[in-house]
Amino acid sequence: MFAQRQAPQTAWSLLQATRRWYSMGGVTAPSSRNLWDIVKKEQFEQHDARHIHDIWMENAVRSPMFVLPIFKGPNAFETILVQCQMPCMLFTSLEEYKLKGPVATPFMSVTHYPQIQDKGLVLVRGDIIDPNGLSPFEASTLIRLAHEFYTDSKKHQFVHTFNHAPSSFDFKRMLDSMGHNTADIPQSS
Repeated sequence: MFAQRQAPQTAWSLLQATRRWYSMGGVTAPSSRNLWDIVKKEQFEQHDARHIHDIWMENAVRSPMFVLPIFKGPNAFETILVQCQMPCMLFTSLEEYKLKGPVATPFMSVTHYPQIQDKGLVLVRGDIIDPNGLSPFEASTLIRLAHEFYTDSKKHQFVHTFNHAPSSFDFKRMLDSMGHNTADIPQSS
């Protein structure tokens, strides 16, 4: 497990060294202003802020990598690799990661600031590093999806399987669970 966590840290170090930062520059990506449009209220109401934070952190540490789709059109998508090194997350193209491994350039970095968690808030900042890789809308969508898959117990089953039983992970089934038409996508073997 130690070697698995080292690779993303190397990518983060390289990222900082390149200083190729592009940010959303104060522009708010389109998203709902109501938290309950993004997460399942009933799952959060039964827990206090500390417990929700602990679930998030535990899930991110135990399952530090995942893949998410960014849809580019009807049944056309790019697969994005998520690397959790809480409080930071890196998002990069799976194809880029396959080619370059831990030195692949992230499309986006996301930092969580839990310092005011006692007030029931964790601030999140997303920086788009490669504006050719992600639009602000796609970045916002990825952040929302990552938070959903790491905090919703039903969706987290996909993250857990991806990390702990990779041969059983079914990307098509995950897409189906998200409500996407996957009839034209071949079943993974």
